[in-house]
Amino acid sequence: MALLNPAAVLLLTTSILVGCESVSQALPKALPEAGPKPMASDRIAWIERQFRTCNGTACPTPTRKTLAIVELPVATNEPAPPVAAVQPSPSPVATAAEPATATILFEYGQDTPTADGQRELERLAAISANYSRIELYGRTDDIGGKAYNDRLARRRAESVRSWLLDRAVKAEIVVRAEGLCCYLDPSPTEAARRSNRRVEVRLSGLRDGLSSDRNRSPHRNSNRKGA
Repeated sequence: MALLNPAAVLLLTTSILVGCESVSQALPKALPEAGPKPMASDRIAWIERQFRTCNGTACPTPTRKTLAIVELPVATNEPAPPVAAVQPSPSPVATAAEPATATILFEYGQDTPTADGQRELERLAAISANYSRIELYGRTDDIGGKAYNDRLARRRAESVRSWLLDRAVKAEIVVRAEGLCCYLDPSPTEAARRSNRRVEVRLSGLRDGLSSDRNRSPHRNSNRKGA
């Protein structure tokens, strides 16, 4: 075998070295070494304001705050506490500063009380002995002229006054009247007009007892006059 030319040997050696370098560059670089994986006995805990893995005594002791424990109420069989009974408030009692009132209803165009008005008259007679002054205000509905209704309003008030006197009511009685005014309900309906045909009664001067009646003058009723 003939000896190789020294120039050819040099060229062959250079080609082999260049090829090896190219192959090493094409190979992928080794992946960085990963950190140690947590073992099964490791735990996750809140350490230095962040969650970290720990093991054994390196882990902090759990507390109510770290575990966010919330205690739920436990149902018991204890009976409910008794509820105090609510006592009804006493009915207001009329005083001299708060006089009693009544409303006597009348038939249309008449000075005759209705059935409800008659019952209210009976109630009025039962309580009037406790008062020293009774004021009567005659009223009408909105039908008819002014002069006619003024007369009708006064007849109604006078009829209540006479009814009280017939039952020996000893209080001072004052009569006032005016028609076509002072409506309880100004609506142009029959129901409203029925409520406006009335005599309003105001009782004042509440007495402490009936004993004061024995000292009253027998001529006191002479002051009972219309106004």
